[in-house]
Amino acid sequence: MVLPMNHSDNRFAVSALMVIASAILWGLYGSFVTVLTSMGLSQNAMVFLRMFATSIPVGLLMFVTDRSAFRVRPADIPLFIANGVLSLLFFVFCYTSAIKVTKIATAAALLYTAPAIVMVLSAILFKEKLNARKVFCCLLAVVGCAFASGIGGELFSGTGGGSLITPAGLLLGLGAGLGYALYSIFSRMILNRGYSVYTNVCYSFGVAMISFFILSCADGSVTQVFESPSRTALGLLCGLLTGSMAYVLYTAGMKGMETSRAAQLTTIEPVTAAILGSLLFHQPLSVWEIAGIAMVVGSVILSQGGSPQ
Repeated sequence: MVLPMNHSDNRFAVSALMVIASAILWGLYGSFVTVLTSMGLSQNAMVFLRMFATSIPVGLLMFVTDRSAFRVRPADIPLFIANGVLSLLFFVFCYTSAIKVTKIATAAALLYTAPAIVMVLSAILFKEKLNARKVFCCLLAVVGCAFASGIGGELFSGTGGGSLITPAGLLLGLGAGLGYALYSIFSRMILNRGYSVYTNVCYSFGVAMISFFILSCADGSVTQVFESPSRTALGLLCGLLTGSMAYVLYTAGMKGMETSRAAQLTTIEPVTAAILGSLLFHQPLSVWEIAGIAMVVGSVILSQGGSPQ
């Protein structure tokens, strides 16, 4: 006999699907970056376009459907600024800098310490319960991400060609993981104060958009936005898919589950990136990378057992 699924189970299932869909969309970002970089678009201009295509469409949707969503209490403005600067801007700076001083695989592996950071911070700030299943799934996902990013094979096969992690690379990679994690933490605070998903995305990314506009003006790369319509259109499409759609789905999904569990589900992102890299750019998957993908998928399946909350 199959027992009927109750309302709480239905809500959790929908929320989980939203978060997983957002992670799949984020997994597209690496492919967009590969193409846009080959077309000559700089990092600051690329990120500005992504933030623009995230904040402005959500703002237009709010204008058409619910203008009251624009209202923010003065006391809460620092939260939106923190989400835009301390999470989004800080994350991009640390991750990009980490890639420059260490290997991409190493930076990616360090980035996915984020679920563990979210799990600890959520337990402290939101009193979310820690249990053996959560800890095991989180550790399995982190190790799986390391393997899926390619670092596992280098460590065990000895093909790394030198030190994989420098002190600067370690600090910057962990900083990227912290910035990545802080989006979940600040967003949860914003949602807990009664703001909508759209208000959070519009203003948080609006702050980041202004920040990257200033940076792109400072290095002169803002002119690239107007030089090639096709390149700019592709950059905006990247923003719509990996920005506005992904973050709205993630933040909406996060409302129906614990912050730590939502963050753990996003580990599907590097799996998506690895598979797309293999399919679109003919980047072969090693045995270690396949093992990492299996570990991440396994951790996601295992994490969905037990109570939704």
